[in-house]
Amino acid sequence: MLRAALRGLAEMCDEPDPFIFPELPDEAAAALDHFLEDFLEDFYNSFQERYGLQLYCYYRAIEERAARHRPMPSTRLPLQDPPF
Repeated sequence: MLRAALRGLAEMCDEPDPFIFPELPDEAAAALDHFLEDFLEDFYNSFQERYGLQLYCYYRAIEERAARHRPMPSTRLPLQDPPF
């Protein structure tokens, strides 16, 4: 029974690689690399321009909620070591 469960778990983990790339000549790989680098940079910059403030507000609200639930630091003075 355990063996069957482990086999089923192993089969679940054997998902196919979603990125199967064909063999490319060197020049084609370099051109594709350049295109993707430019495209992704432009996409990321446009994404940040459009959603940057929204994301800032979202993460700031999460941090503020977390800060409200943190325990307050102790106001007692730390014990001082006696001089030796």
